Amino acid sequence: MPVIDATFYPLIVTERPTELFRQPPAGTDMGAARLCPITEVRPGDWVLGEFECPMNPDRLDTLMQSVACFPALPATLNGYVALDGQSPVWHNDETALIIPREYIPGETYADRSSGYRVGDRVERTFIYDPIHDDARDTVGKARPVIQRGTVTDVDDGALSIAWSGYWVNGHKEEQAMRLANPEDIARERAVFGFAVGDTVTVEGSYATGVVLELYYHPWAGAPCARVFWPGSPWDNYCSYDFSPTTHYVHKIPENTYSITSRETRTAAA
Repeated sequence: MPVIDATFYPLIVTERPTELFRQPPAGTDMGAARLCPITEVRPGDWVLGEFECPMNPDRLDTLMQSVACFPALPATLNGYVALDGQSPVWHNDETALIIPREYIPGETYADRSSGYRVGDRVERTFIYDPIHDDARDTVGKARPVIQRGTVTDVDDGALSIAWSGYWVNGHKEEQAMRLANPEDIARERAVFGFAVGDTVTVEGSYATGVVLELYYHPWAGAPCARVFWPGSPWDNYCSYDFSPTTHYVHKIPENTYSITSRETRTAAA
């Protein structure tokens, strides 16, 4: 095996929560934890923490390991990184403490090393640039959002994916994709009653909508959802609404043709 030069960056982890700390999947090699520039974090790498300085081998840094460790789904926008695919709060110059996805067992939350498989539930992040103002967005203010879908076909490195719902009132620039995290889905349902990608309806209606995003009302604090309602086969008109999640109930659709977008995508390395 060839010998390569290694640069060591001194770091002291000053605090690690013991009660609320979210552990990486069982069997993860914790000895694989390492520092990297935040812009080099990949989909599926497990983020343990960060500090607000660039990497510097000549400086001793301290870091508190966050209770919010999570599998990454990074998107970059205007000098910031949304490590979770939605929240652009980390600056490009920061440093991340991660466990690379190769050291997470069972290909959990990472790009599958052997390729995606039919039936995989996946999640992507993209930059949404609205072309109309609405209850959540303003023209000229792009932001990262997530969307979930299911792999329906794999053919020579290309994936066919049925994405749940449509983000139609703006331009999209995909940033990253990985396996969906079942813990995130379970947590969203526990807090909001629904998860992104769930199908819903309202009492007394036959229509089926798709939850595109979940959020809290800016001043009332109530859990809310942006729901996409597809058009009927004869008018092709679609719409959104923005309401408290108590307004909706779960629904299993009779078919998914009208509420999913099938796209062909070249598999990521």
